[in-house]
Formats: sequence, C-alpha cells, structure tokens
Amino acid sequence: MPNLMLEAQMRLDLIAITVLALGVAVGNAASAEMPVPVSAAEIRSVVLRGEQLRDNGELQAAQQQFDAALQAVVDVKGDIGLLAAVEAAAGYNLFLLNSKEAAEPLLKAAYRNTETGPDYLRGLVGLYLSELALAGGDRQQALQYADQAEAALRSQGNSPLRMSVALSRTAAGEDKRGRVAALLELAARSEGLPNDFPAAKVRLKTAEALLAEAAPSDGQGWVGAAYAALDKVLAGVNPPPRMRVEALLGMARLYRQQNRDREALALTEQALALAGDRRYLELLAELEALQGDLLLRLGQQVPALRAYEQAVNDLLAIRGDLPINLPDGRSAIDTVIDPLHRGYVDLLLRQAGTGDSEQQALNKAMSSMEAIKEADLQDFFLGRCSISVQTRDDWRELAFPETVIVYPILLTDRLELLMKHGPLVVRRSVPVSAERVREQAQILTQRLHAGKDYRAAAKQLYQWLFEPIANDVAAAGAKLLLYVPDRNLRAVPYSVLQDGGRFLVEQYAIVTLPGLTFQNWDKQVAKRKNLRALVAGLSRPDGAAIDTLPDNVVERLIGNKPADVAQKAMDRSRLVEELSLPNIEREIDSVAKRQNSTMLLNNQFTASALKRDIETGDYAKVHIASHGYFGKNAKESFVMAYDQNLTLLDFEGSLGGDRLKSEPIDLLTLSACETAEGDDRMLLGFSGLAVKSNVLSAVGSLWSINDQAATEFMHLFYDGLGNSLNKAEAMRQAQIAMIKSKRFKHPFFWSPFILIGGWQ
Repeated sequence: MPNLMLEAQMRLDLIAITVLALGVAVGNAASAEMPVPVSAAEIRSVVLRGEQLRDNGELQAAQQQFDAALQAVVDVKGDIGLLAAVEAAAGYNLFLLNSKEAAEPLLKAAYRNTETGPDYLRGLVGLYLSELALAGGDRQQALQYADQAEAALRSQGNSPLRMSVALSRTAAGEDKRGRVAALLELAARSEGLPNDFPAAKVRLKTAEALLAEAAPSDGQGWVGAAYAALDKVLAGVNPPPRMRVEALLGMARLYRQQNRDREALALTEQALALAGDRRYLELLAELEALQGDLLLRLGQQVPALRAYEQAVNDLLAIRGDLPINLPDGRSAIDTVIDPLHRGYVDLLLRQAGTGDSEQQALNKAMSSMEAIKEADLQDFFLGRCSISVQTRDDWRELAFPETVIVYPILLTDRLELLMKHGPLVVRRSVPVSAERVREQAQILTQRLHAGKDYRAAAKQLYQWLFEPIANDVAAAGAKLLLYVPDRNLRAVPYSVLQDGGRFLVEQYAIVTLPGLTFQNWDKQVAKRKNLRALVAGLSRPDGAAIDTLPDNVVERLIGNKPADVAQKAMDRSRLVEELSLPNIEREIDSVAKRQNSTMLLNNQFTASALKRDIETGDYAKVHIASHGYFGKNAKESFVMAYDQNLTLLDFEGSLGGDRLKSEPIDLLTLSACETAEGDDRMLLGFSGLAVKSNVLSAVGSLWSINDQAATEFMHLFYDGLGNSLNKAEAMRQAQIAMIKSKRFKHPFFWSPFILIGGWQ
C-alpha cells in the first residue's frame, strides 16, 4: 500500500529550495526551542526549523513555527521574497494538515508575491498550487500551475524542483499508460541527480508513483526503474530515518509484487524496527498491514492477524489527522483506509471460530467496516472531523422486534453476508468475487437508469445478496430489513432484487442505513404538539439560480459547454424549459393538503425564506421538490432554490441549529434529484445530510425520474403516513402500488426512492 498523509511531504525537495529562498543553511536551524522571531534572520531560522519538523512528520509542531513566522514577517517591510517564502511554507503545511480552505489563500498570496521574485521561488509555489488543485480533483488547474512552474524553472536544468514539477504534471494526466511512460522517463532522468537529500526525495516519490500506477501489463521496465530509485535512496549519505523507513516500505511492496515474500517480510521487519519509536503511526500502520499480508501468504495466520490488529489500532489512533486526498490526487480512503480495514476483516473472518468466539469476530469485522463507512462520509463532507462527532458505539446491543440488519461485505474472493438479529450475528459466505458483484451491480443500475430489461441482473444479485440469508430472516420473523450497503453497492436499491417472481420490497419493508455507528437511525419519534410541514417547490426555475449552474451540469442538459457568460445567457430560456417540472405544483399542493403546512412555491422559494422557516424549529416535516445535483462532495452538491443553489453545506448550517438539535426534523424529503456522476454519491449526500443535521429520516431518489412518477410516489407515500403507517411501511406500500400500476410498474420509476434513517 502507498504511504499515508506524510507521503506528501517526501514528494518535494522543500528544504533545499526553501534554503535558497530564505538564503540560509539548513544546519543553522537546529535549536530545540522556538525563538520569538524579530529580525529577518530570525524569521528565516524559524521557518527552516518548521521545515525540519515537517519533514520529520511533526506537522502540528511545524505549524507553530510557521504561524510565528507569519505573525512576525508583516513587520519586515519591503522584503516581498521573505513574505512569499513564509506564506508558501505555512500554506503548504496547512495543506498537509488537510486545511485546504486555509492553505489556498496563503499559497495564492505567495504566488502573487513571486510575480517579480526569484524564478525558483515562483516555481516552488506554482508546484504547491498544482498539488493543491490535484488533491481537489481539478486536473486542468493542476496542469496550468505545473506549466507555469515549469516555465519559471527552465533555467534550472535537471534540478530536483523541476523534476518535482514534472512529476506533478504527470500525476495530473488523464491517461494511465501515458503516466507510466512519463514516470519511466523521469526515473531515467533522476539517475543524473546527485546522491543528496533533495534528489533522494525525488527518487522516492518517483518509485512510489510507479508502484501505485504500474501493472504487469506495463511490462517489467518499471520494476527495474522503481528498484534502482529505491536502492539509491537507501544507499544515500545518511538518509533521515523517516525517509529510510519509507524507502524500505517501498522496496518491500516491490518485492511483494514480485512474489519475493520472505525478502519483503525481512525488509518490513527492518523498517518496523527503525520506526519503533512510534512517531510515525501512519507508516507503522502500513508496515504492519503489509507484514500481516506477507505472513498470511506464508501461511502464518495467527501472527498475521496480530499484525493487522496492530495496524488497525495505529490507524484509528490518527484517523482525525489523515487527509481526504493525498497531494497526488489519490483518495486516502481508497489508497489506505479501505485496503487496511478490509484486509483485516478478510483475515479476521478466515479465522473466526464458533460460538462466542465467532460472534466476537463478526462484531469486530462489522466495527472495522464501520471505519470505512465513516471515512466515506467524512470524504463527502470534506473533513475528517466532519462526521466523527456524530458517531455512537452502542449499535451491538440494539434490538428491534421483527427487524434484522443485513450487512454485506465484499472481499476479493468472496462475499460475506451478515445478518444481525438482536445480539446474534449470522454469517453466510458466498463464493463470488467482489469484482463479479460489482460488475452485476453496475449492469443493474445501468439497465434501471435506461428503463431496460433488468431482470437477469436483479435475480443474480438476489441470489448473492439475499437468498443465502432468506431462511435466517424468515426464522427471525422479520418484516423490516435494515440494509447497510458496502461500497460499490450503494447505487443499487435493495428493493429491486428479485427472486424471479417477486421484488424484495413486496416481501419486506426496507430501510437503508449509511452505517451502524451514526446517530438517530434508531431514535423514536418524539411526541410533538406541532406537526406542521414546510413544503417548498420549484416548478419553473427562471430565477437567478439558473445563471450559476456549473458548466458541466449545463452541458449535460443542453449539450453545449458555454464558452462564456454571453453564451450561457443565450441558452438561458432553453435551460429554463429543460428544467421546468410542471407536476411539482401538483405534488407540493398534494403534500401540503395532507397536514398543516407552509408552502413556498417558485419565487417564494428563496434561500433566505427556506433558511428562515427551517430555523424556527416549527416544522416536523420538510419537503423540497426541486432539481438537485449530487457530485463528488458536499460542496459540489446542491439543490436549486429560486435565487441560488443551496449546497449541502448550506443545508447543514440551517439544519444544525440548537433548536433543531433538541427538536429534530422528523422527515426530510428531497424530490426530483439526481447524481451528477452516476455513482452512489446520492446515498452519501442524503445520509450525510441526515447525520450532520440531526434529521431523523430522509427520503430521496437514487436517480432522477420524470416528475409525474415522483408526484405519484409522493402522493402514495404521504397517503400511507396519513393512514398511520410508519415510514418504512408507507414507503413499501407506495412502491407496491406503483408496481401494480400499468404506467409506473418498471422499477425505473419506483425503485430509486429510498428511506434513510428512522423508520418509525
């Protein structure tokens, strides 16, 4: 597995370049205590001490140095180069600390201050901004900054900094084969670098990129290139301990790929001994997981499990400090969190015994999978601290009458299907690979979205995801399934699985949960005197919001990518017609008539009006019928009001007030939404919104359907609630009614509707 957050630090030749920028030697920055910087020389010394702490993995201590330098540098008049260097050092460290919002203005200020400054400093800050853009998924901007940095460094020759820029540019490329070819070229160029610290950092990041990118289909040339680069790092003149640990980890991973398991294990143990002071917990977690994997391959299951357990504990100890994305743009959850926890679960279940020991293992496995689900929601909401305060750990003791929890776990060679009924967990292993399950899930979602024949895929997934526990569910007397999907299954509605004759929803009420550790999903509805509903709808979006739609949304709707503001204005009337939902007026009128309601329609449905009414705490139900788009994170996901597009972060601010914490909204319904990327972000968005805002239940659709079907579903659903059905049964009866209808019987129309959270 690639390195964790501090892999990012080793990607850049920071000390040597910053030394040039600040004009002092590294050896002058070795004091144990931070002085109060006054003069320019003292500020330089403080910054260099921060650089050393950062390269040693002590990011918080480094930030203290940089913050002190930032406070002092404003008093050094006229030294724009020093100001830019301090801003760059502080901004990059904040980036590594996952504080992108704070890092970006500092780095951009530094970039402005280098317009007339030294070329190497201009190139350095351009590189930082390229890495920042790449970590945010903006490849185009990353390439622009990398190109500008390269232009500033043309006179630098084959310097470590210039090679770092080339590596950043390579990481931003769209074509995988092109990236591998470019990395091989850069590995060859690194041969000509001196055997010093900056060159070692370039070689290390080149080798790590090859390990992450290359595959057997790319030939064997990359293996030799990665080996040569890592070997030179290890053979360098006194490489720092952390760099040596990372190089040993890289070499061990390379040997493991070549099936040289015993040699890889020896390297792993050497690295663990070197990192034994436990300062590098994120590296220790990777090393221990690799050690566990190698021990398992060598047939030593018991010590392998111990190694994995230690890796999980080390990773959990620092989970709040892990970044969402590594600076090269890769997701930390995909690169580190998921592989480590899933590897542990795999081994744990392989060794599960019987009786109490099996139950203990199954609960441990579910707990470890919950760490992945928590990280997924944190990623969606752009912060490791964004979800953790909402978690709970009492789910193992919870029990509900006529209710079971269905918990699939996708592993490389099999599907583990767990069913929890009260304190008892039943396990059924299904001999099907994760890849085959993912393929069928993708086929089913594609066919459902297109309104095509779905039956073969729905039956196959039924046979894998429900049939093995069907008798156990029946024996438990269950009428309600609490479904907790694994990654890659969240876009598939569990209700549509079919035994060849009936859909699963025709047999059971179904609730979807993002995970078991999140608050509120089991919370009983409190008796409230006020049962009013707030009903908002946008049937004709001709307000200001349409002028701020993202270009990718506009392009998908009308087939044009607006070249400029004028072009977007020309297409405005076409957009309004494309986005108009005439049935919404009938929908919200139908919903409003069923209860004491306040209605906001079209130009009354403004962001300020919705916020004002929600924050009163007077409404038990909130129903919003409008276009919604769910992208890769909460910032890029929004619902259209008349005057502006409300991001999920805006909703979080409105729904998370003190009044709503004591009297949470019972039901939040979002109608007529769609995912911008065609993946499972809709579920993450709804789930995260419910978790973050203390909403007890959320109803929405996994994909966009026509507004007639949405109106019909909402009519049936609210009728069920009005007839005293609980939410889950009202959802089930509404979907069964649509199945029996002629017009809406295809699951394209009814299956995307899901209930998240409380079902009472």
